[in-house]
Amino acid sequence: MHENFEYFLKSYSPVFPTEKPGDSQIERLEKILPGSLMEFIRRYGLVAFHGGLFQLCDPDEFRSVLALIFGADSDFHHKDCHVVGYSAFGVLQCWSDKYFKFEIELPLGVAYCRALTLPGWKLAASADHIASAVVPDREEADFLDVDGIPMFDRCVEKYGPLRQGECFGFVPALAISGAFGPMQRVDNIQRMPALEHFSILAQLEQFQLATLTPTEVVPVRPIG
Repeated sequence: MHENFEYFLKSYSPVFPTEKPGDSQIERLEKILPGSLMEFIRRYGLVAFHGGLFQLCDPDEFRSVLALIFGADSDFHHKDCHVVGYSAFGVLQCWSDKYFKFEIELPLGVAYCRALTLPGWKLAASADHIASAVVPDREEADFLDVDGIPMFDRCVEKYGPLRQGECFGFVPALAISGAFGPMQRVDNIQRMPALEHFSILAQLEQFQLATLTPTEVVPVRPIG
């Protein structure tokens, strides 16, 4: 097993699923995911980390969400892009044979893909090594409120721990109330089914391909 996954098991507070994937599911996933990630899934299943802050998932369950986001985009397509995990607040970690690892931040309506936004981008490591980094660290996976304070632990304390397939969602969604505004607080969170909530977020606004600078999110172009 790749050393990154060994580290995640030791350091990232794993929550193991009650059932491991069956043979047919494994056979299906092996056709679309790199070997390092599949070796971990075969052995341990779709594990959650950081006490449920980040969950691995079956890509087919969230393919409809990608279809809603991508539409008829010239670069992205839901058949060859795969959601492999998501944070409690709806940040999707995705895999593509063309672009390798990229990220979609559903609450803010943006996607980050270095292969499409970094001039002169070249593959710097093997697919197996890149795929072994799909699990973000705790700080990266958490979501900040309007005051810049991480929200996950406070949400768990107020609403209870997430079960597999659940998320924390803003009500109203930030696409409606305004990102980085006064509604971006723990008091405006609800526990809900992840697929249902993510499908709603995917339809509320046109997503932007964006890049990050040290101080801001810079839109590159609309998606779809």
